[in-house]
Amino acid sequence: MITFDSSLLLGYYQAKSAGLAAGAAGSTTGSSSSLPSSTSKAVPSAPWTAVTTEPSDLVKAALNGRKFVDEGAAQNAAPTISGDYKKLFATYQALNTLSAIANRSSEKNVSDSEIKRLQAVFSKGLNEVNSYIQNLSTDAMRVTTGAVMNSDKSSVGVPKSNYGYVTNTIYSGQVDDEVPAFKGAVSFTMSVKKFGVSTDVTMDLSQMGTTPRTMSNVVSFFNDQLAAAGFDTEFAVERTVGQERTTTVNGQTVKLPATGDDFALRIRGDSTEALTFSAPAPKPAVYITTAAGNPDPDKDTATDDAVIENTLTKYGPGTAGTVGTKVFSDTLEGTVSAVHKTMTGPDGALYVLADVDGTTSSQTIKGDQDVALLKYDSAGKLLYARTLGAADTATGYNMAISADGQVAIAGSVSGLMSGATNGPINSDSAGAVTDSFVTLYNAQGDEAWTVRRGGMLEDQATAVAFGADGVVYVGGRTQSDLPGSATGATKGGYDAYLTGFATDITGTPKALFTTHFGGAENDTVSGIVVNGSQVVVASNEGSEAMLRSFDVATSVVTEDRTALNDKEVWVTAPVTYTKSATFTAGATRDLGSLKGGNIAGLAIDNGQLYIGGSTTNPGLAIGNKTAAASGGSDGFAARVSLDLTSTAQDALAYYGGAGDDTVTGMAVSNGQVWLVGAAGKDLAGQATVGDKDGYVAQLDVAAGSVSWQQRLTGKDGYATPTSITVDASGSSALDLFGLPRGKMEFVQSDKIVSATSARAGDTFQIRTRARGTLTTIKIDANDTLDTLADKVRKASGYAAKVELASSGNSRSLRISPSQTTSTVEILAGKGGTDVLKALGLAPGVVRNTKTDHGKTVSADGKGPIYGLSLNTGLDLTDETGRKVAVAAMTKALSAVRTAYREMADTANGVVADTTTSSGKTGGAVPSYLTNQIANYQAALNRLTGGG
Repeated sequence: MITFDSSLLLGYYQAKSAGLAAGAAGSTTGSSSSLPSSTSKAVPSAPWTAVTTEPSDLVKAALNGRKFVDEGAAQNAAPTISGDYKKLFATYQALNTLSAIANRSSEKNVSDSEIKRLQAVFSKGLNEVNSYIQNLSTDAMRVTTGAVMNSDKSSVGVPKSNYGYVTNTIYSGQVDDEVPAFKGAVSFTMSVKKFGVSTDVTMDLSQMGTTPRTMSNVVSFFNDQLAAAGFDTEFAVERTVGQERTTTVNGQTVKLPATGDDFALRIRGDSTEALTFSAPAPKPAVYITTAAGNPDPDKDTATDDAVIENTLTKYGPGTAGTVGTKVFSDTLEGTVSAVHKTMTGPDGALYVLADVDGTTSSQTIKGDQDVALLKYDSAGKLLYARTLGAADTATGYNMAISADGQVAIAGSVSGLMSGATNGPINSDSAGAVTDSFVTLYNAQGDEAWTVRRGGMLEDQATAVAFGADGVVYVGGRTQSDLPGSATGATKGGYDAYLTGFATDITGTPKALFTTHFGGAENDTVSGIVVNGSQVVVASNEGSEAMLRSFDVATSVVTEDRTALNDKEVWVTAPVTYTKSATFTAGATRDLGSLKGGNIAGLAIDNGQLYIGGSTTNPGLAIGNKTAAASGGSDGFAARVSLDLTSTAQDALAYYGGAGDDTVTGMAVSNGQVWLVGAAGKDLAGQATVGDKDGYVAQLDVAAGSVSWQQRLTGKDGYATPTSITVDASGSSALDLFGLPRGKMEFVQSDKIVSATSARAGDTFQIRTRARGTLTTIKIDANDTLDTLADKVRKASGYAAKVELASSGNSRSLRISPSQTTSTVEILAGKGGTDVLKALGLAPGVVRNTKTDHGKTVSADGKGPIYGLSLNTGLDLTDETGRKVAVAAMTKALSAVRTAYREMADTANGVVADTTTSSGKTGGAVPSYLTNQIANYQAALNRLTGGG
């Protein structure tokens, strides 16, 4: 039995009766009018007022395959309904079932298997409702699955050129104080390229003589130097006023004055002047990413309450007796869930490969997890973010950077991914089995191509490297044969593989060769390096650390190609490309069992091969142990010959303490090896800092000595370094000024596929009338907001007004009706290619409005439009998604109720009239209202016993 407080219903009925009576009295005045009825028949009772089916029965029926939308069932439940009411009621019943499913998924003790079934039927129902509404024919009202808007403005912007730069805070204090960092022999060179001519401007603070080196004086000195050289670029002081501080004394909050203001440098650049920065006597800079935070704050493994922060820290050079100088330490965006790799490019910039689970740098991801390539300058400023754009889930495992600044990333992907060159037997895009992918970005950060390639079972790309003649080498692991392999993947478990890719004459990437290798256990490739025609692969083969060498011979040809150019003219031009390649398996070297350890890095430095990782084996098969193991799990770094033979130059150094130490990253520069990882309780005499520390150590492998070491901690006393890279020239006087090494990037790519998670081939649809023909708009690789705006205008027959709006340093799209009576409906793309979320556009109807009898209505005169705001991607598999789904169903049901109420009011001649003065009474009450009030009163009598 369902019980409730009858006083609540009593209050409602009384308020409803009074409101209806007052509205009726007002309707008899000369200031009101009526709207045409949507039906000549009596208004049917709303389905939610009748005897309803139990939610549990609705769920069972849906799981048993009953249709969600059934106009016949709606009419059986209410035989008198017809027309728009029947369609509205059928929509309500479908949404009510979806609501029951969403609520069931939110109940306690629902098993994972049931959640999976509920999600499947919920998605089916959403798609069924979406299809029904999109093809719905109505008489006096309209319904859209999206929102109803006056304009649709994208929430995702595309960056515009910004000829300005603000450094991080370089000094905190008083405005007239000398800046400590500016003391001594401090200088840097600013190369300015104008109209093709480069001029070096030296900023040597010793030339200031006895002038105090305050922020303003130094800025004046810089500007004098630039002006004397004839340049328009200027420096300025960026001042942030200090904030009051507070402290607690005897339980009382006490305000304290600010310690000082924060000061930074601002550069006001000029579009005709390109700036490049350098400084004398640079030294190595170390970049480390760290995951910090207590993994189990409430000490309950059943809960997921960890809040992990990923940080990026730059250190200047350290020594054995001193820690490295921390240049900056920034917390990465909260949606960064893991960092897999960091590298520095030839331009001095820092590249970070990360997994993200939400909007990153204003780019909205499409699925549960995506891959992001983040580029920072050497001062820690984010230059750009590139998301892969996977529709479901993607993970980025490794990265490589070429000598000319190209970047390749590799990993795994499941679900759909538009715009990729697919292999012949990839996994089902509707399933959860992963395929390998590799994406190449040019030096400007624009995607050149993406290959998705896999077998029938799971596979992932875990390593990537650039070779000669435009070849990109990818290694990983697979559970099944990969197409084109010279050897089958039949060794057992996961087998390792190596594939070479290059573009053909049309610029499309293709696999040149593939080979499998490994043992009877699980194998994976951990690193690839290239030395001319030699490719060296490091792999974990079972427990063994293996090095394998391959010789690759490429065939490069020049052939004529006839194709349309950007002006749509057929032209013939010669194209040089790598047509084919052959490989020969060469030497191998087994370094011994890692006994549960791992290979964390592989690199070539000064003609020698370096490998690093962790192991519990104190006797790896490498001669000349320069530093012995300490017990438990230790880090190791080894130097071996590139031909994989044992030589007198081999060296092996262990690093660790009595506890278990791991290695998560390795970097090599000028014969020095840096390792990072999780530290045990006793690590080489380093005192414990937090509850669970990380570490960074610089090793001289040949000498077996530690050049620099430091324990690292973080949020909640927990820190685990996740990656490391070293820039041999990354630390200099530029750090004192917060200025980046290399060219200052003012211009960003304006391509949609670069600035958003959209991919070439993604789509959305528009139409300009209900049930009208849908026109598909497809994103091309070179589309900008300008070209997309033109596509929308043309596709709508110019019924859509498309403008570009600027906000801050970005531009966005805004779609509105071009004429008073124009209506444009924006719908999601089909087949998993929807791009609306990536563009930040909302699906729904865009129309103009007018005021009619005090009510806001569509200006086209074709009746009201009701938006359900339904997202077909609603997810019941996690708690947050379930809450969102329940709220979405509640909102959609409310929209249907509103539509019914307004239709009923129109049919009964009830019109809101804002011109009627408040409190006006008098006139006769229409009979239909008298009868309705009498029904309310009868219900009240039954509830209250006639009192």
